[in-house]
Amino acid sequence: MYDAIVIGGGPAGSTTAARLAQAGRRALVLEKERFPRFHIGESLLPCSLPLFEQLGVMPALREAGFLTKNAAEFVTGDGSVVRRYPFAEGIVPGPGSAFEVDRSIFDRVLLDNARARGAEVREGWEVRSFEIGDGGASVLTRNPGGHEERISARVLVDASGQRSLVAGSYGLREMDADLKNFAVFSHYDGAARSSGDREGDITVVLAPHGWWWVIPLAGVRTSLGLVAPKHVLDGRRPDEDWFNESIDSTPYLAERFANAERVAPVRTISDYSYVSRRFAGDGWVLVGDAAAFIDPVFSTGVYLGMLGGFRASAAIHRALGGRIVRRRAFWGYERWMRRAIERYRQFVKGFYTPGFAEVLMHPSDRLQLRQAVTSLLAGYVGRFDVEWRIRIFEAIARANQKLGLTPRLPGREGPGGSTLGAS
Repeated sequence: MYDAIVIGGGPAGSTTAARLAQAGRRALVLEKERFPRFHIGESLLPCSLPLFEQLGVMPALREAGFLTKNAAEFVTGDGSVVRRYPFAEGIVPGPGSAFEVDRSIFDRVLLDNARARGAEVREGWEVRSFEIGDGGASVLTRNPGGHEERISARVLVDASGQRSLVAGSYGLREMDADLKNFAVFSHYDGAARSSGDREGDITVVLAPHGWWWVIPLAGVRTSLGLVAPKHVLDGRRPDEDWFNESIDSTPYLAERFANAERVAPVRTISDYSYVSRRFAGDGWVLVGDAAAFIDPVFSTGVYLGMLGGFRASAAIHRALGGRIVRRRAFWGYERWMRRAIERYRQFVKGFYTPGFAEVLMHPSDRLQLRQAVTSLLAGYVGRFDVEWRIRIFEAIARANQKLGLTPRLPGREGPGGSTLGAS
């Protein structure tokens, strides 16, 4: 019997398995796909770097040649207003940069690292079902040859991403009605980009009812995507034609991608903001996107997934000292992760209101509010010195909605000042 079976070999799953193996536990990763494989979510946060160091994966990441990300930049759709948040200017001392990654390479590096640390990794193995009992957990798998096999462990870790086998089976997922958006995206070669230490900046472009991401990757490749509520489609499908029209109608993007060539299909994801009612139970725990997913405007996905892997694996390691892994072993993990997710979720919801976006584009240095926002964007969540300043920032944003404390942004004001991005 294994100590833990981890369903899914993405960043959350590979991190959990690697940490368990580092602690001397016997972990098995079952990944239904074969890496490398395409995945979205290429922009990382500076707070991920200490996690990479503890995993022992930093040399491999540097060798992969990923582009360095020094800041997050916010731009209006017409390009007239630009606000850059350099991570080195945050209120919390720490890493001043992160990486922009090709996820097919990045995820491969993390999974290989889990294997190198001692975890057993099986790719092409699909988990068909699971059972939880007093003696632990078991999964029914199908191997690459099509044969079924039942495997047992003392605890089951669901890191299967948005499909979340356990959360789906138990009916735990609660969709966020205020962030019921869709994303449409692709990759391009030859898009214009900045140079020097700004080359790797992620650019968030404000749209009338949502936002665009522009993520420069190594070489000449750029990831481009739009997140918006479904009503902007007006009955149309978010296909290639619709995507091209949306780019052309956004002056900043039309100029930046004028000479670019699309080199990947146009893909779409919908209804993807959610939180599970429970993150754990007797003999099982959810990590990463299997537990929750937040609108990706602040690039929190990989970081929260890996951080969850660290905290969940520590809880599992402690719990394995007993006969049965009970839910109470994960109370600390779940409380901390819920607080972190809720903090970012509220910040994301604020972003979709015109008043909030205007303050974000015209931040104040008083009380180091701009620096606190920078630290939150870098991943410093749950710190008191950041949190009280963010609460003041949010209060100013709410007041700005009614009082007009900052200049209005072109193309962001909804009818009657209504919230943009809500369903």
